[in-house]
Amino acid sequence: MRNVLLTLMLCASAAAGAATVYKWVDANGVTHYSDQPHPGAQKIELGEVQTYSGQRPSAQPTAPAATDEQPYTLCEIYRPSKDEVFLNVDSVTARVRVSPGVRPGDSVILTLDGRRLAPVIVGSDVVVQPVFRGSHSLMLVVEDGRGTVVCQSDPVTFHVRQPSVQAPNPANRPRF
Repeated sequence: MRNVLLTLMLCASAAAGAATVYKWVDANGVTHYSDQPHPGAQKIELGEVQTYSGQRPSAQPTAPAATDEQPYTLCEIYRPSKDEVFLNVDSVTARVRVSPGVRPGDSVILTLDGRRLAPVIVGSDVVVQPVFRGSHSLMLVVEDGRGTVVCQSDPVTFHVRQPSVQAPNPANRPRF
């Protein structure tokens, strides 16, 4: 706490320019600082405040060059649907849409729980496996040839339930 008060006092004093601070130790051994003199206080002179002014940039940053290619208007995962539940599966089939079509040199990538999966061919089913029990998030990302994300979908959360011998519902028990 004392260090915080000292720092605040020094900053306030420094803000006013060169300043004098007084330091003393009381009968209990507690160190005090003040801008007011005190009997037996040591006078501490603070120097001028150091400042730095960076150089202004000579030119404004330029916007990326305009291209005649249309930007993507749609990047979505339409299967699985939001909060869909799958029972007793170890894989999930995903379907994606990108509009307009994927430009040459761009890559379409699916991520599962933030982990990149293999590139995707739009218009075909994508089998995601293995998918373990629990809640998962899929997201579609389109990257240009430099690896810059040019379009991405909202994440789609889905859930996988596996049967359990201890589950109270007979419909959840495995059939042997």
